[in-house]
Amino acid sequence: MKTKLSIAITLALISAGLISGCGDNNEPAATGSQQEASKNNAAPMLKYIPADSPYFMASRETLSEEDAFAIFQRTQPTGSLDSDLDEMRDTLPQIQDDEVLYTLTTLLIALGEELVGVESLEDIHALGMKMSPQAAFYGLGILPVMRFELQDEEAFRKTLQRVLTKADITLGKATTNDTEYWVITLEGPLQVIMVIDDQQLLVSVVPQDASDELLAHVLGKTLPDSNIGDTDALVKLEQRHDFTPYGAGLLSSSRLFDELSTPEHPGTLALMEAIDEEPLDLSTCQADIDRLTGRFPGLAMGMREYSTDRVELNFILKTDEGIVSDLRGLTTQVPGFGSSEGMASVGLNMNLPVLVQTIQKYAQELRENPFSCDGLQDLNNSWRDINMAINNPITMMIGPALSGFNVRLDDLKMVNGEPSVAGILTLASQNPMALLSTLSAFMPELGALELAPGGEPQKIESMMLPPEAPALYAVMSDNALVLGADISDPAALQAGLEAPASERNLLAYGHLTGEFYQSLADIMEQSPSPELSSSDIESFKQFGDILNNMAYWVEVDDAGVEMSFSVELIAP
Repeated sequence: MKTKLSIAITLALISAGLISGCGDNNEPAATGSQQEASKNNAAPMLKYIPADSPYFMASRETLSEEDAFAIFQRTQPTGSLDSDLDEMRDTLPQIQDDEVLYTLTTLLIALGEELVGVESLEDIHALGMKMSPQAAFYGLGILPVMRFELQDEEAFRKTLQRVLTKADITLGKATTNDTEYWVITLEGPLQVIMVIDDQQLLVSVVPQDASDELLAHVLGKTLPDSNIGDTDALVKLEQRHDFTPYGAGLLSSSRLFDELSTPEHPGTLALMEAIDEEPLDLSTCQADIDRLTGRFPGLAMGMREYSTDRVELNFILKTDEGIVSDLRGLTTQVPGFGSSEGMASVGLNMNLPVLVQTIQKYAQELRENPFSCDGLQDLNNSWRDINMAINNPITMMIGPALSGFNVRLDDLKMVNGEPSVAGILTLASQNPMALLSTLSAFMPELGALELAPGGEPQKIESMMLPPEAPALYAVMSDNALVLGADISDPAALQAGLEAPASERNLLAYGHLTGEFYQSLADIMEQSPSPELSSSDIESFKQFGDILNNMAYWVEVDDAGVEMSFSVELIAP
């Protein structure tokens, strides 16, 4: 459990550091040809990425290594690495028959052991690594290449050799154009290569019989005719989506299909030949492909903020204007939705009647104009299945009266040996009286209340609830029904009812605060479980100490559907 939590907390922080560049923000501005030279010096890896690459992820600038290491230290629970390594060691006897998994686990253990005892930036440098390296991930056609900047080539070679020795892994070696590289042979016609060159670690997947010409492209000895530094593609991507220069990327659906159907890059041609795969025959499917890529141009990703206080990661599924308009039509007004009030919350802002109509619309479009390609028949069938699934009795009964909900947790504690919660559930509705009637079929106690829009909060009396259950109240307005648990002041329900709705086009939103983790740790201590160790509980406490708020949301913007994650840290 602790490992999963550590990943959840540090995902934005550490991965952001790994894709951040190493430019110096204090250098004076240059002009003319000096600007072009300084652009290449500030982000030297951009020159390796073809301007027409189907996918790339890269950065132009970075936080200082000191700041990046400070974030790393603050987000690592005490003793977490040691206990995680112990857990992995315990699994080795259970997976020894799975050669691939066993080798990967031993490799992770060996790598983790190198990081045990790392307490300073100098310790990171002693391993030959940077805390926030210049990095890039991109496609030479469809052939993947990853680059990481190193602090010290020789020190990293020694580190890598120690890791491989501990993991009992022996790498093959080969040479191309006077450059030595390591080889990891895979089952089949492909192999993984690793190269340390020009203060960088390069990792790629190539055919086992890769030619020197192809390796020259992979190693960057043969540069693309035009790169994303020349075209300012990365800068334009940042400006289009308000990303920072600390890491952004793009997957282009049209370029990907083009490369798979009419491959031109030596990387794609070599991979297809190695796996004995013919290019996609789109002669009868091009209209379908154009239809798909027109509606879904690709995926953009980046960071809108990266600082010692807050990190925000964003993924945008790009769509056409018609889909954007339809998705915006799903959003409505849910009181309190999108707010970080309370210790935790989760909500959905989706007008169910409009959702049903939208799904019916797209299902009808596919019935009237289905995809003709054999490989796309599943899309025709999936929309038919979705349409049938959403047209069920429960949806038809609740849908017309429900347009969203928000659950807010205000308190979490132990009472008489049992967890007790306080908070409110807000149900948005265009017809709250109809919603009340529908809910009364499941909870008759609600129907017995004399609730009406603008009326006073009322206590729910239920024989079905246990004696120790918190007091429940309900109140109604013209556009919502609010239920409250363990609210000492029923007037607080009225405040929840009148809470402003988000002005953003949010479809989903949730948040967790440090207070929530502290409360969860207290409950764990008072109700021990064999599945939870003392170090697990200590991790929750430490998350509570460092976290101000962690939020995630799905939002509609003018480019498509945005899925985002943010972490705010308490000032040390």
